[in-house]
Amino acid sequence: MKKMTAVCLLSAATFCFAGPAGMFGVSYTWGGSIGNGEVGLSAKVISDNKEDKVIAAAGVSYYPWAPVNKFGADVSAGYLFDGVALTAGWDFIQSDWQVAAGYVNTVDDDNDHENASAPPAEEPAEEEPSSKTPPGEGET
Repeated sequence: MKKMTAVCLLSAATFCFAGPAGMFGVSYTWGGSIGNGEVGLSAKVISDNKEDKVIAAAGVSYYPWAPVNKFGADVSAGYLFDGVALTAGWDFIQSDWQVAAGYVNTVDDDNDHENASAPPAEEPAEEEPSSKTPPGEGET
């Protein structure tokens, strides 16, 4: 019961951060349900969608080749790169450590800063009317 409460609290905590995103990828759990490492497919909610940030994550995994327990639920921490997240954490159902990597639709924070700090484009100055008289006019 304590483990399930911890999973629920940490899962809910990931939504408290700005810009949560989803991750879909692969995971590897040491030990697994029968003591062998298991490769799985993972879906996680991560705490941020901005590149180059430390993130918290909570997710579920499916281990298609596991002989006994084919599902997992984890809480992890990691780093968000350009479109890719790497996480490491604890799988509560498999009762072992897990690492995962997957695709995330990220936001490049650097582009926002470059555009915001760029000076506005200057408008071309209007030409002043010439004080010269056109040829052929004003001559006597």
